[in-house]
Amino acid sequence: MHHHPDALCRSIMSAPAAVLKPTDSLLSALQTMVEKRLPALPVVEGDDHYVGMLARSRLIALAMPRVISHQDEQHPLSHLLQVGFIQDTLADLQQRLDAVAGDPVRGYLDTEVPVLDPDTPLMNAVLFLYRQRNVLPVVEHGKLLGIVSVWDVLARIGRVK
Repeated sequence: MHHHPDALCRSIMSAPAAVLKPTDSLLSALQTMVEKRLPALPVVEGDDHYVGMLARSRLIALAMPRVISHQDEQHPLSHLLQVGFIQDTLADLQQRLDAVAGDPVRGYLDTEVPVLDPDTPLMNAVLFLYRQRNVLPVVEHGKLLGIVSVWDVLARIGRVK
C-alpha cells in the first residue's frame, strides 16, 4: 500500500531536543528533562543507535515511597491517598532520588515504548500518542532519526509554527 508523504511519520517527526547516553547519570537526565520541559528522552549509544527511552514517570517513581509504587488490587492508589497516611515531605522525596542520582540511565530505560519507522502511517503514531505516550522514537535500521511528540502532532494539526 502506497501512502501519501504527508500520511507518514517522517512528515511530522522532529529532531529530539536532547538525547541521553546509557552512561549518563539519572541526575543529569533529570536536569535535562526539567530544563527543556521534556516528558521523556531517547537514549542512544555509539552512532545514534537507539536503546530505549527514559520517561519522567520513571524518575518520579524513584522518589516515591515503595508502598505507592507497589500498589495492588486491595490497596489502589486512590485509596492510599484518601487515607492520607503518606506524610512524606519534599526532603523525603529528594533523599530517595539522591540515593540513585548517580546511577547510569541504562538501568532505568523503558524498552517497551513503541518504535516508529519513518514510513509508519501517521495515524498509527497519533493513536499511540492519544492513548498513552507523549513521545515516540523514530528509528530506521537501529538508528534514531527523530521523535514524534504530541507537540509535533498538535503543531501540524493547528498549523502552529
